[in-house]
Amino acid sequence: MNTKTVKGYFLWSIPFLFLACNNGPSSVTNKLTPPDPKNSEWYVDEEKGETHIGNKLDVYVLRFYPEGNYTLCADYLFEQGKWAFDAEKKLLVFHPENADSTVKERYLADSKLPNGKTQFSFYSSFPVNKANPDELITVQAVTNASAKDPFTKEMHAWRNKPVQAETEAQIKQRVVAYLQFLLAFYQHAKDNKLENPGGRWYPKPIIFFSNKVRMAYEDELADWYAIFHSKEEAVKAYQLISGALMRVKIEGEEDLERNVNCLEQLLKHIGK
Repeated sequence: MNTKTVKGYFLWSIPFLFLACNNGPSSVTNKLTPPDPKNSEWYVDEEKGETHIGNKLDVYVLRFYPEGNYTLCADYLFEQGKWAFDAEKKLLVFHPENADSTVKERYLADSKLPNGKTQFSFYSSFPVNKANPDELITVQAVTNASAKDPFTKEMHAWRNKPVQAETEAQIKQRVVAYLQFLLAFYQHAKDNKLENPGGRWYPKPIIFFSNKVRMAYEDELADWYAIFHSKEEAVKAYQLISGALMRVKIEGEEDLERNVNCLEQLLKHIGK
């Protein structure tokens, strides 16, 4: 990049990061208080009409937890693991917990741009090539103001593909866990005043639009099938949701409120 940046190292530059958090991204409408960088959700700060050519993964959010866990959500990527600051490398180091990940470690450096915004540069090898990061995104930190947190490890137990066929009760339990995640996701967005929450980092057997909801088509279900032991079991799970959706009468003034209402009813009907 030709833009001059001022290097700020993540954990020992907390004052800088606080100053960089004054202006919310286009996806955030609430007035923010300076967040704790080690316990925040970092969203891509997209200006309207701006093209982020450095965001190759199409990152949605990077969630840090103070105990050293993280969640990285991007299109077709959901990654959880451990993070730590390496004082010698002067980089944040990520260790994905998924043994099948093609990336064994990630490295992150933060920069302050002349406009006061924060930029994250990601690398997959060390020593890093600062002129050629794997990912380059402008970000904005948000402190979760909701009792719901859809990014915790516990919220994603339904992703664990079973090693053997599941019973009807186990399939139902997986469906309920998925819907509880989705309810937490939309309630969290509503409480934090996040606009247009979404992304393709989670399966969508049920798809929400403004003023309507529908079940996914066959060609939209590959990632849904992937979390079940077999396609047949995934179809049974899909039918649980579609059957319950037929009994739902959605209410609410705004999109997020309607989504929350719909999911609460789905959980009620499936739980019977």
